[in-house]
Amino acid sequence: MIEKLNLLHTHLATMSALLNVVAIGIMSVFSATASIDMKAPGSRFPNITNNQITWIASLPSITATFGNFFSGYLSLKLGRKAVLMYVSFPFLLSWLMIAYAPSLSWIYAGRLLSGFCSGLCSVAIPAYIIEIATIEIRGLLGSCYQVSYTIGVLIAMSFGLFFRWSWLAIIGALFVASASCMMLMMPESPAWLIAKGKKEEAIEVTYFLKGKNIDSNKEYSKLLDHVVEQHQNSVSLHDFKEPQLYKPIALAVGLVFFQQFSGVNALMAYTVEIFEHAESSVDPSIAAIIIASVQVIATMIGSVLVDKVGRTTLYIISGIFVSLGLFILGINGIVAENVNLSPEIYGWIPLIGFIIFVASFSLGYGPIPYLMTPEFVPLHSRTAVLAIAGVFSSLFLFIVTKTFNDFRDFLSDYGIYWVYGIFSLLGCLFCWICLPETKGKSINEIQQSFKNLDINPINDTDASNDSIS
Repeated sequence: MIEKLNLLHTHLATMSALLNVVAIGIMSVFSATASIDMKAPGSRFPNITNNQITWIASLPSITATFGNFFSGYLSLKLGRKAVLMYVSFPFLLSWLMIAYAPSLSWIYAGRLLSGFCSGLCSVAIPAYIIEIATIEIRGLLGSCYQVSYTIGVLIAMSFGLFFRWSWLAIIGALFVASASCMMLMMPESPAWLIAKGKKEEAIEVTYFLKGKNIDSNKEYSKLLDHVVEQHQNSVSLHDFKEPQLYKPIALAVGLVFFQQFSGVNALMAYTVEIFEHAESSVDPSIAAIIIASVQVIATMIGSVLVDKVGRTTLYIISGIFVSLGLFILGINGIVAENVNLSPEIYGWIPLIGFIIFVASFSLGYGPIPYLMTPEFVPLHSRTAVLAIAGVFSSLFLFIVTKTFNDFRDFLSDYGIYWVYGIFSLLGCLFCWICLPETKGKSINEIQQSFKNLDINPINDTDASNDSIS
């Protein structure tokens, strides 16, 4: 008999968690519009310097490193929902510290605290969503993480056009408060409950999430298998000597390195300022909204293409166009600096280059590292590898964001784009040489590839249940 599932509560629980991701998206580009508004007459900090702005933009990535480091342990120890509930108060406090800051020191402190909270969410939210979702909608709900992030970016860019920077911080606080209120009514992950020996509570939660028509014994068996796989052969230091673990870690770190050194977070954090420097004929604030809208749409399209085109193919194609967009921005910088042309003639070029860059990044170069990393490793070591990748990603993010203005001053407005473009092409080369295609392969087959064993091509008749579509 086919089970008729009522997944309304599953979708509501997912939405509760993802509201935090929207707040993280707002946090990541807060400086894009706030930095301009802070310099405006009547602002609390009209004499703010460019160096101080770079600290506002980059500080969250420092503490996000520590949040990533502790997130895996706390999620396993306290529970996925518990982490999200505990993090809600400091996350809310961080936004209020920024909104009502009497000095820049308060903004710095608020940004540091918000970065730590975002790092804690980075493992708890994906784990929670994966463990409450059914197999049929797991891919869809999983892709909503990146979509929610881009929606947060769009909100920051849009509201930053109409509201002062302090009100933008209050909007971020409202999303965190809404997430906390909704999560209060949602259950803990059933897989985590079983891991803690709470069988009856886990079954009740499963009924809540999927409806009363499910086969409780069948669902319990699935959850138990999930927990057994997660806890068997727990990761030890000795395991890091095995190619099945150190190779995926090296690939994951390589992916986030090239992802961050494409300059995407720096360019998004300084979008409005970049368009002012480029002397674009498009209003900088309007350009920022257009770019953020393109990012949302491209991310949605990318979530569909990745299962049709394949991970490595989409990554390389998108990476080439990421470089193209950056090179267009670089060429525009050379023209603007050396040729006396009217902005009406070339002023639209920065927007075109930026759109190509952001759209291409969102289609594959950006989300694929987060998709492929958990596919590289079995479930029991997945949290550790994700945490390591998250730590390095935050470190690279800090380096790129903090040094953006310094490198732009040193290399000129166009030189920095050429550097990022070259890094993006090197990322394509890295993918072509080093990355295995994971689409359609089981975890065992991917692991065998890291041991340099021959793998027979998969066909529809012998693909295992563990295959990745």
